[in-house]
Amino acid sequence: MQVLQAAFSFPVADAKRTHDFYKGVFGADACERDAEVVTVTLPGSQIFFIQTDEFNFLLKPAEVEAVLAPGLNAAMLSVTVATRDDAYAILKLAADAGGKPCGQAVPYPWGLAAYFTDPDGHLVEAIWRG
Repeated sequence: MQVLQAAFSFPVADAKRTHDFYKGVFGADACERDAEVVTVTLPGSQIFFIQTDEFNFLLKPAEVEAVLAPGLNAAMLSVTVATRDDAYAILKLAADAGGKPCGQAVPYPWGLAAYFTDPDGHLVEAIWRG
């Protein structure tokens, strides 16, 4: 078996708000919006943010339903940044775009991790490996 690419999907309440947020964090070139779906393309992966009603329509064959519950994080999106300063910069970009920083940036022997949530409460981790 050969896996060609990994992608991740998250339910969201408002695709336009989500598009505006991630465009503010990762830049316009990384974000596309098509009605109820926002696609964020980062090196080596794609992330799909899909309005909850459409997300649940796509899940019907699997016989499960997504529940959007801000504050209840069953998953985390992690992105690796190039420098320590980038880890702090992404927190500011997220806050300026409507996200919320979570706790403090944490120094580790291998680098630094900083956390924020998007407007739907999805947890994002910015990692710098020094």
